Amino acid sequence: MRMKFVLAIFFSCSLYGVAFAQTKTVETKTTRDTVTGKITTTTDTILSESEDIRRINNMITINPLKFIVFYNLSYYRALSPSIAIGGGLQLPTLHGFGGVGASGEMRIYPSGKALRGFYIAPNVSYTYITYSYSFPDGSGNFNSYNSSGNTSTVGFLLGWQWFPGDEFAIGLGLGMDYYFLSTNAGAQYVNFGAFGNGAAPALRFDIGYAWN
Repeated sequence: MRMKFVLAIFFSCSLYGVAFAQTKTVETKTTRDTVTGKITTTTDTILSESEDIRRINNMITINPLKFIVFYNLSYYRALSPSIAIGGGLQLPTLHGFGGVGASGEMRIYPSGKALRGFYIAPNVSYTYITYSYSFPDGSGNFNSYNSSGNTSTVGFLLGWQWFPGDEFAIGLGLGMDYYFLSTNAGAQYVNFGAFGNGAAPALRFDIGYAWN
């Protein structure tokens, strides 16, 4: 996890120059005095900074880091210059687990440039989880147990969103999630520990497609 965090910070720093591009222009001007014939040459260096101000209203993303536990897909929509909302679907990726989950998020953009730049994002999720477990009974046969449970999260994220290409989106976020796990009576045969209970840090690295 520490290595992933370091790589994410390095990646975010390298992307800073994408949002604010600096250009250098060198102009050389030569003039000649028609009376004396003297030629004068001057050189001007001009530095300018440009900012991408394209309007982005819609975005679809995936978080590859989350594929360790969940396949995921999210959609975001800008409601105003400062507010965007999003929703997503997720499916467990661990062997033997099944189910489906949904998530919701609100993004607040202090800069007034939704879906671009720094944002604050409270979020929630709910996932229904199933598990099929088989083990030998000592007589050469196998006993099977089907168990299920659900996990809910409440979280808070600080993030940054870039659009380095016309439609290519990249995002980075860091925050905290609190997990609430509930299982049925047969869950003593199942290890739901991967989904856990309690607080855990949240690291998000999104890639996706955006459009107006």
